[in-house]
Amino acid sequence: MTLEEKIALLRDAIINHKQVTGLCNDLPREFCPHILGPGLRSWTTLVWQFGGTSNKGLPDEGAWRCFELGDLDQLASREGEWHRGFHSGRGEQRCVKRIDTAIDADHSAEFRETYRGRIRQRGLQPPRRRKMCW
Repeated sequence: MTLEEKIALLRDAIINHKQVTGLCNDLPREFCPHILGPGLRSWTTLVWQFGGTSNKGLPDEGAWRCFELGDLDQLASREGEWHRGFHSGRGEQRCVKRIDTAIDADHSAEFRETYRGRIRQRGLQPPRRRKMCW
C-alpha cells in the first residue's frame, strides 16, 4: 500500500467515522483515527486504539497512539462503533504538526477529569476547593 493510499484510507475513515485495522510495527491494531497530517519526520495519525496489541500494553478502555504512516501495513477500514477516546484537558496533541484532516466535534474525544491516576467523569465528584493565597 502506497503512502497516498494510506492517506486516502485514513481521510475516509475520519470523515465517515470508520474503524481501521492493520499492523503497526508488525503488531495488530484496531483504532479510530482522529487527526491526520504531517508530523516531525513524516505523515502521522493520532488515533484512539481500542483493540489489538501494543508494546506499551493497552488499557481495557483503550489509549491514544501516534502512528507514523510508514509503520502501518495491511490497513483496512470497516463499519463499527466509533470510539471517541477521552482527554483530561491537559496539554495539546503533539503527534500531528499540520492538520490535514480531523474528526468533527460531535465525534471528538470526550472530556474526563483524572484524579490520582484514575479517570472520573466530570460532575460525579464535587470540585476540590482551592486554597487562597494572599
